[in-house]
Amino acid sequence: MTKKHYPLFLLMMLIFGMMQVKAQTSLNDIKATLQSPYFEKLYSNTYYSLLDRMRKDGFLPESLTGAYEGMYCRTTGAMVSLLIETSRLKEAELNIKCVLDATTQNDMERIPHVIGIKDNKYTIISDEHQIDGQAHVLLAWARLALKRGHTNFEDKTWPLVSTIMKRTCDRTFFQHGWWSVEPGLIRNISFEHSREGRRWDVWDLLTQSFVGAALNDMATVAERRSETKLAADWRKKMEILQQGIRKNLTTVRNSDTTYLEMRLPDSNGGIPYLGMGWVTLSPVAAQWEGLNHQVMHNTVKAMQQGMLKKTNGLAWMPTDSYPDGTVSNEIIGKGQAWEMEFARTEKDYNRIKAILDLIKIVNAPKPVYMEGGWLDGNGHKQSEKISDTDLAAMNNAVWKTKDAGNGEQCAWWCWAMARLRVAAGLPAEPARVK
Repeated sequence: MTKKHYPLFLLMMLIFGMMQVKAQTSLNDIKATLQSPYFEKLYSNTYYSLLDRMRKDGFLPESLTGAYEGMYCRTTGAMVSLLIETSRLKEAELNIKCVLDATTQNDMERIPHVIGIKDNKYTIISDEHQIDGQAHVLLAWARLALKRGHTNFEDKTWPLVSTIMKRTCDRTFFQHGWWSVEPGLIRNISFEHSREGRRWDVWDLLTQSFVGAALNDMATVAERRSETKLAADWRKKMEILQQGIRKNLTTVRNSDTTYLEMRLPDSNGGIPYLGMGWVTLSPVAAQWEGLNHQVMHNTVKAMQQGMLKKTNGLAWMPTDSYPDGTVSNEIIGKGQAWEMEFARTEKDYNRIKAILDLIKIVNAPKPVYMEGGWLDGNGHKQSEKISDTDLAAMNNAVWKTKDAGNGEQCAWWCWAMARLRVAAGLPAEPARVK
């Protein structure tokens, strides 16, 4: 390069640098997007669809479309998290009370999977034992108790929830001890997964995250109630759980320690499942990380490097990736929410913008938020595994959605939106938009 060309080179570098700076999305840019007519309306419609469908007793129908019958008790974990953000604490209590009343009225010693109402009495639609869903309810109860302080509701329901917490972490499901078959993790005999459209018998990260969070917060409530022996037992079990996660629910990817999604039982300590997906984001939703935050950071980085796809210029995070390198052609509503919340904590506004851009395209035909969406076309239908070669050939594919208004997915997305709005200086609760 001659001296004559040097000033021109500097000018080009300066312009390039300015272009790079301009490409960075700021929190103010996100705020403007949240205030756009599209997102103001989508958030308002979705939030109030949840509030308006909840009965005066707290019963929350899961589906607006009829895709799911009754109230899914696990949704209480998401709904109460949202209602705490928007200071709807009375509604949060009612939603929890409904689940606990259904449990006692039907003489159950654990939280049911799905409940219904017949002749003004709670019925059990599904008594499937999903221990992660049980932990969602326990955590919701504890979070509300810590948010409000001591209440009559706490006194009335403490005997039941403390008993269920004890059962959750006894050695029936919390398999810890000296035998090799006990990895120091909570076993979920009926994990309701998106993979293969079936239940899984596993030690999964979601269950560990919500049980760990519940142990921590329930111990804090127990200490407040002067039940020091019980609190100490729960804190000890939380430490054992953290050790189990460290030893048996992590793997190294690209030289970084990351979370495993799950271990599959093999009549011993289990074998690692190396796929990734929304389950590996579950510590974000539980707001409890079994290990130091760097592991969560590494996990999301591995997901974004190995899973993130782009179709027609639109980046999308598949619901699941598989050990053979294929991915689901779907996205899941709560997965978008959890990754968006993680990006908020990391101040990764570029990723938040990409997620919001995706939602605006995929969810456009629906007035409320989706359960999920899928890339449909070129011979590929809902819930398929596709390779990069398949994706490259899907020139005519379009996005479709399912079960708009789904309770769990909508509540998690509204929770993430509420937290993002507060970070941007906006109220957590939206105004009603007509």
